[in-house]
Amino acid sequence: MSARVHGPLARLAWFLWYLAVLLVPLGLTWGVLGPPDAGAGNALVLSTGLVGFSALVIAVALPARLPLLIASFGIETVLAVHRLVALIAVVLVVAHLVGVLITDPRGLAILDLAHTTRAARAAVISTVALVLVVVLALRRPGRQPRYEGWRLVHNGLVAIVLVMAWLHVWWLRHLVSHVLLAAWFVASGLLIAGLAARRWIWLPIRARRFAYLVVSVRPVAGDGVTLVIQADGHPGMPFEPGQFVWLKIGSTPFVFEEHPFSIASTAEHPDRIEFTIKALGDFTELLGALRPGRRVFLDGPYGGFTTEGLEHAPGFVFIAAGVGITPLLSMLRTLADRADPRRFWLIVSARTERDLMLLPEVEQVRTRLKLKVIQVVSAPEPGWTGERGRISHTLLRRVLPRQSQRLHYFLCGPAPMVTAVSRDLTALGIPVRRIHTERFGAV
Repeated sequence: MSARVHGPLARLAWFLWYLAVLLVPLGLTWGVLGPPDAGAGNALVLSTGLVGFSALVIAVALPARLPLLIASFGIETVLAVHRLVALIAVVLVVAHLVGVLITDPRGLAILDLAHTTRAARAAVISTVALVLVVVLALRRPGRQPRYEGWRLVHNGLVAIVLVMAWLHVWWLRHLVSHVLLAAWFVASGLLIAGLAARRWIWLPIRARRFAYLVVSVRPVAGDGVTLVIQADGHPGMPFEPGQFVWLKIGSTPFVFEEHPFSIASTAEHPDRIEFTIKALGDFTELLGALRPGRRVFLDGPYGGFTTEGLEHAPGFVFIAAGVGITPLLSMLRTLADRADPRRFWLIVSARTERDLMLLPEVEQVRTRLKLKVIQVVSAPEPGWTGERGRISHTLLRRVLPRQSQRLHYFLCGPAPMVTAVSRDLTALGIPVRRIHTERFGAV
């Protein structure tokens, strides 16, 4: 899954596919059944309902852990679009409901679950579940619920929304009276069921093949821990440097609790994998209590944030803040193991010198590569001799080599840092296609 394979053409193909899912049922309905006889009101009700249902299907398909999709756009973009499409679906569903209440002669009586039709009953249940999904999502940042509990409720409500919405369309019969429309809605139902089966059945079964045993857990500078795991009876899970996996801790890969972490070790030895994880939240604190011999499972690998496919680039510039160093360290270690003769630059930033993560590991790699390391500290202590402040346009212009436009740039860290540095690089004349980013905190 190289960076070249998953470029602009791949992103365009995904966009066109999702656009077809969104609009084909509307086109089929108008082409097969013709426009509604009752005028613009019914046309609006029909259109908002059809496109709203299609948007729900897309919103569910986006975060279904499709490797090629994640490699094409990056997990942060996939999840951002997922939230946007879900919001659009909510607006369309509400517009559809309001239109039905206005145009249907039964009026509010259609909401009487005891005496209404089963199609209307399914619609009401789906809408109520959808409203609950939105309310819980909006309240989550302020209430800070335990992620696993919130995700369990969220996924359960989404399942109710989709099943009831599909049954609503099917039980109306009018929209599936033609064979083409019936085939489309059957296909959409099978797609949803297939994605669910893959996500909750097939992926855990596959993760069983990639069982690993904990070798060690050690604290590192910057309030983090490094977890080292060894393949349990298999040659290891192949991955590309820079990719990430979902880590599951438990006696079975069907355990619900899991979290994504970038791999920090070399891709040349997938039998022994390292993660360096910032100590934030319940799950990362649990990692510090793991003992050697404990079994863990990996779902992955995912992501297109990788140096693979760029063998002809003259060199790379790696820019990281905090724990964003982890996927970049995987790239550097892999390049070192391959004895890559090119020149590389690594710019790392943190608040204080003590917050700079994995410096001993970086130093080990530096002895095996033509690597220049620039450390940037925003709140330096007395005696600090490195760069001060933040990674800025001025600093980049000073430390980057000549012909910097020919290099490829890999940025990883908090979203504000990645956005700001990307903008500075563009201002320095670096082509956008040579800037590769990954933002932490998106999942």
